[in-house]
Amino acid sequence: MKKNLFIPLMVVFCLFSVPGCERFRENPVRTVVTPQIQVPTKDNPEAFTIAYVHAAIYFYQTRGREATISVYNDPLSIDGQWYVFIVDDNDLLVSQAALPERIGRDLKDSVGPDGYRVGRELAKATEAGHWVEYLWHNPEANKLQLKRTWVMRHDGYLFGSGYYQPWRPDPATLPSVSKADPEAFTVAVVLRAIAHYEFEGLQATVAYYNDPASIDGQWYVFIADANNITLAHPVDADLVGKDMKENLGLDGSLLGAEIAKATGGGLWIDYLWPNPATGKDELKRTWAIRHDGYLFASGYYVPTPVNAPN
Repeated sequence: MKKNLFIPLMVVFCLFSVPGCERFRENPVRTVVTPQIQVPTKDNPEAFTIAYVHAAIYFYQTRGREATISVYNDPLSIDGQWYVFIVDDNDLLVSQAALPERIGRDLKDSVGPDGYRVGRELAKATEAGHWVEYLWHNPEANKLQLKRTWVMRHDGYLFGSGYYQPWRPDPATLPSVSKADPEAFTVAVVLRAIAHYEFEGLQATVAYYNDPASIDGQWYVFIADANNITLAHPVDADLVGKDMKENLGLDGSLLGAEIAKATGGGLWIDYLWPNPATGKDELKRTWAIRHDGYLFASGYYVPTPVNAPN
C-alpha cells in the first residue's frame, strides 16, 4: 500500500517522451488514482519531497536506468522548486535537470556558500534515507535560503530532492569564525551582512555598513544594488552612488566589472590592491555573492612571505 501512495507522482513524469507512457497523457491521474489514496500536497513540503523521491525510485524500478536518467534530465521534470537529482554508485551525478552543467561531477565536491561540505553529507545516505539541511541559493527567490533535502539509496544509486525555507537569522546568533582562517572569516563576514539585510531590511543594513564602526581590522563589507550602484562602502564614501563596474585595478583592469559577475553561488576575486596597514600593494582576496539582487562582498590581504622581494 505504501508503494501505491507514490504512483500518482510517478505518473506525472510519464508525460514526457518515455516509451510506454503514452497511455497516461489523456488523463494520467484518473488512470491510477482511487479515492482511497491520499497524495501528499505541497502544503506539506516534507511529505511531498519524500513522495517525490519515492516516485523517482518507483519509476526506476518499473522503467529502468536509462529511461529514468532521461526523464530526470529533462527540464519538464522540474516542478517549481522540486526536482530529482540522481547519483550513481561512484557518487557521480547522472541526472540534474536544474543544473545540467553538474552532470558527471562528484557529488561529494559540492560545498555550500558557508563552506559546509553538503555533498559529503548527501552521499552518506543509505536505503533508510535521511534529511540534510544547508544554506543554498534558491534560484526562484534569487536569494540564499535554507534547503532541506531528502536523499536515499536504491540499487546503489542515490535519489534526492528538496525544498527551501526562509533564512532570516539574527546576525548576533550566527556562529563565530576565527580570523586565523581568513577565507572562512571573510565568508562569515559577508553572510552576517546578508543576515542583517534579511533581519533588519535594506535601509538599516546600508546605514550600518556605511558606518566606519563596522570595519573590523582589514575586513569591511561593501554593498551594491542590482544595477551595480554602490550603496555602502565604509572605507571610501566617495564610491557610494557610483557604478561599481567603473572601479579599476592597479593595472587598469576592469576589477569592479569582475566582482559584479558574482552570482548566488559566490565568487572569489584575487587582485593587487593597496594595503593601508602596510602601505604596500598586496594581493587581496575578495568574496562576493548576490542575494535578492544585491551584491555583498568583503576581502582580506594575503600575507606576504617573509622572503618575498620588496
